[in-house]
Amino acid sequence: MAKGKFLLNTLKKSDEKEGITLIITFSRKVFVPYFFRAFNEMLLPKKDIHLLVYDNTEDEPLRKELESEIDFLNFGWKSVRFYKSYLKGKGNIMGSGNEQFKKSKLQNIWSMWLSMKKMIKTDTFFVLEDDTIAPPDAFKKLLLALGRSKSIGLVTAIETGRFAYPWLPVRLGVHKLKMDGLKVLERRSFPPNTKGIKPVDAAGVYCFAARTKAYLSGFHGYDPIALKVPFFGLDNVLTYNMTLHGWKVLADFSCWCSHLQATSARIIAFSKEQAIEQADIWLPKFNNYAHGVEIKTKKQKSRRYQVHKPAQSWELFPGRYTDDDIFNSSNSSL
Repeated sequence: MAKGKFLLNTLKKSDEKEGITLIITFSRKVFVPYFFRAFNEMLLPKKDIHLLVYDNTEDEPLRKELESEIDFLNFGWKSVRFYKSYLKGKGNIMGSGNEQFKKSKLQNIWSMWLSMKKMIKTDTFFVLEDDTIAPPDAFKKLLLALGRSKSIGLVTAIETGRFAYPWLPVRLGVHKLKMDGLKVLERRSFPPNTKGIKPVDAAGVYCFAARTKAYLSGFHGYDPIALKVPFFGLDNVLTYNMTLHGWKVLADFSCWCSHLQATSARIIAFSKEQAIEQADIWLPKFNNYAHGVEIKTKKQKSRRYQVHKPAQSWELFPGRYTDDDIFNSSNSSL
């Protein structure tokens, strides 16, 4: 296996600490055209941005697709870097913890984070994942919120989980936690009708702005293998650890993204209409978590439906769906 390396690097030592770093991470070729359709509509001050495209695979077709996109947008930026890790793909490991961590995709994600944090030279940075369709003003909104106080370490947009079927409910990617040190005892998602900018205990890392110093604090004392962090908690424990080091983690509930899911037959775009409030609870007796438990009030009536509206989905056949369908999905729930 080849070692990771930069396939393009225009970063200059003289101004590497100026401006802001924008990182976009990729592991799936299928999402590339839809991601960049939305990305090219974002309001971005390119002249102030060091762009870092991070390909966390050994996939050559993905490399070629990304090189084509980079060639198209490779102008106006403060610098452009394209890094390929050449990591072999790994699978999903369900269950309580990460007894098979090194055999799961969690290992590749963790390796990417450890590598990526060394590439950030600026005081602040912004991250987008390949399966996230962000609204055009996400960059401006989240950075504006981050700048309100020097105690704010990270501000995230709102995105839901995802599933293989468009009619099943999902949770928001921001949570309240009950912890024992860095052990997750209970994880409860925020209600989808939450408004404004709210403090959270933990968040996913799909679309956020952060202070580099604050983000790096999340790695202090955090060893996911030794701690046996659950498969769903790798990013949640990282962001929670930031709060233990005195930083605020906020969520902007006016900034909604769509979360793409690729199956063998379709692409699905999950958003607010599929979201409910859910919890994960540690069960010591069974050495496992009760995962995805819907939170109901005592007087809550039973629903006659699983979700308010099934997620938008498109068959993976040429001519059967349009780029506009997926691009517009991020605004469908607002």
